[in-house]
Amino acid sequence: MTIRSPKRRPAATLLRAVPGVLAGLLLLAACSTPYRPPVILERDTRFPGLVDLPAQARGRSAEVLLVHGICTHDARWAQQVVAQLGRSIDGATVSPASIAGADTNDIEIVPSTVDTAAGRLRFHALIWSPLTTPLKRQLCDDQTDKSAACTGAPPYPHRRALWNARLKDTLIDDCLPDALIYQGVARDTIQLRMREAILRVLGSVTPSDEEADKLPLVVIAHSMGSKIMFDTLLRMGEEAPGSRAAVTARRTMARLRMLVMAANQLPLLSLADQPLDTGSARTAQPDSLQRLLHQRAGDGRRTAATLTVVAFSDPNDALSYTLPAQRYAGQGVSVHNILVSNAPTWLGLLERPDRAHLDYLNNPDVGRLVACGVPASALCVK
Repeated sequence: MTIRSPKRRPAATLLRAVPGVLAGLLLLAACSTPYRPPVILERDTRFPGLVDLPAQARGRSAEVLLVHGICTHDARWAQQVVAQLGRSIDGATVSPASIAGADTNDIEIVPSTVDTAAGRLRFHALIWSPLTTPLKRQLCDDQTDKSAACTGAPPYPHRRALWNARLKDTLIDDCLPDALIYQGVARDTIQLRMREAILRVLGSVTPSDEEADKLPLVVIAHSMGSKIMFDTLLRMGEEAPGSRAAVTARRTMARLRMLVMAANQLPLLSLADQPLDTGSARTAQPDSLQRLLHQRAGDGRRTAATLTVVAFSDPNDALSYTLPAQRYAGQGVSVHNILVSNAPTWLGLLERPDRAHLDYLNNPDVGRLVACGVPASALCVK
């Protein structure tokens, strides 16, 4: 039997491979995540996490509302976010959100729970994407890589560079239209649909149930979802005094213990609510969050508990802004800005724009801070 020696690669072949290997190593070395771990901008920051709230619920569940932002979302988004939050809590049992099927052309309410050693967190995700999907289908012909909503649309016939195609398909053809639709004639309809969803989730308690005001509530909202939520609560509060909508809006703000804003867009989107003669930031009209907080402060009977506002921003997210503490902090309200990196920055030149904006609630750093607070709760995974 003849034993053959292993075939050796010619030296020339090995030499030719060297530049590619070196280039790969250089790219890896040039990849950075400057805000991992996250950077908290305010000094002496302390705030509780989700896991600390069930103890305040007096044997009932602490409630969490999830509201997504621009770009198409479905029940799978809620499932991923709840799972991410649950992973940081020691011994947590997550009952996942159900995966919905058909497009209902309405706000979908997706429930799930997280059971902890301290008690239960009950989640409701408000999926408003079905409202804008029919209008966004008018742009399907322009998509290079068709989304699920555009299945069956004719192929885009022209050549596009890879990254230009990805940006056009996602940020321009899917995400930006949501903001345009909400700021246009469909705004009232979207708010009315959100009103109905809020009433279905939070409006079942009778006004005489004083204990309901003490049940902790958390709102976790991403990008434009924050503004839709604030605008709707403000509008509900302006309905007839004593009406179900007005009582629910006031009770919601009274119960609110933590407001998480990922990819805050209020400074940008609120420009559409102001006349041209408003002038500089110092004379800008109060936005919907400022007005809600002002009303909350004036409702002294209901607002004994402190509200913590936590705003997450990736400095490379072109659609995100920090939340100026001086505009929102006040009696019973603390504001904390946290800088995070949602994806790697390459060569100091670029972080993928889609991931920079969309991946906050899939970022483990964000999930742990929301679930565990600062300093981290003893109920969290070490």
